[in-house]
Amino acid sequence: MKVERYIVFLLAAVLIGCQREPSVTPDVQRCTPMPDGGRASACACALDGKGYVFGGRDSKGEYLNDLWVYDPSHDSWTDLGPTPLTARVNATMAGHESKLYMGLGYSAKKAYQDSAYLQDWWEYTPATSTWKRLTDYPNTYTIAATSFAWEDGVFALYAFWQGFSQYVCRYDIPSDTWSVWPDNHDRALSNAGGRGAWHKGWFYFGGGYNTHNLNQWYAVDITRDEWVRRASIPGKGREFGACAAGMDHVYLFGGRHFGGDMTGGEVFDSYLRYSPDKDGWEWCGTMPFGRAENLIAFSIDGRVYFGLGENEKGETIAEVWRVEN
Repeated sequence: MKVERYIVFLLAAVLIGCQREPSVTPDVQRCTPMPDGGRASACACALDGKGYVFGGRDSKGEYLNDLWVYDPSHDSWTDLGPTPLTARVNATMAGHESKLYMGLGYSAKKAYQDSAYLQDWWEYTPATSTWKRLTDYPNTYTIAATSFAWEDGVFALYAFWQGFSQYVCRYDIPSDTWSVWPDNHDRALSNAGGRGAWHKGWFYFGGGYNTHNLNQWYAVDITRDEWVRRASIPGKGREFGACAAGMDHVYLFGGRHFGGDMTGGEVFDSYLRYSPDKDGWEWCGTMPFGRAENLIAFSIDGRVYFGLGENEKGETIAEVWRVEN
């Protein structure tokens, strides 16, 4: 029995070692760290050539409601101050036509308090620093939704409440209304902590957790709600990483492989990139700041920025890096 366990352990170590061997080494450059010491479980997006970061929790575990902007032309951060939103973690945000759309998430430090699953939805106009409360989200599956803007709407999909969801909801900007799309059994498995990014007319989405870690990866034609299964994410399944698209690739950073005593609770220090043209994955090596989950990523002018989050000890990360190729 001991010999069998040793063999299983050895094989697992070999496989993990193979996964960590980079097949490509992108050029990454360090950016100015976030001045407040970083944060975990924040949300982020790009808008008009700048990156925005909202909420999350700090190194002391306090929930935040402030908004920051990163300007890549000056490699600098600006604190835009507190927002009208309740402090929260695992919110979501998307940029569209010089406005930010944001909300959802969770506001309590104890699990399973229904009132803490936040459904509020807001519009922020950076040019005038003005906020507008919009129509609330149509359900309470609000933890760690994935969002993106397309045409005149913002999509918010998947997320967690009292279980894992496959919800796809669309916010129509002109009419200030939400619609819940009909069930579609071709979608990715219901999960929480999955990640995705918009790239050249397709939304790429996968990973997450649903009683076990998932390796699923899909290309989505959102106008038809058509989900096409693509090459699975290699290695262990992962949740609560970060995802953003560059010019030619979709990048997936960090995250956690959650499990029991047999599978461990590994926080990843690796990142990968997916080529839509080749339907293939490449390992890019380790992130400069080591292991991280609950981190953020966004893309500006084809460059991918990634960082923040927390390490395996729960310590927040302030570093931000840029992928050049």
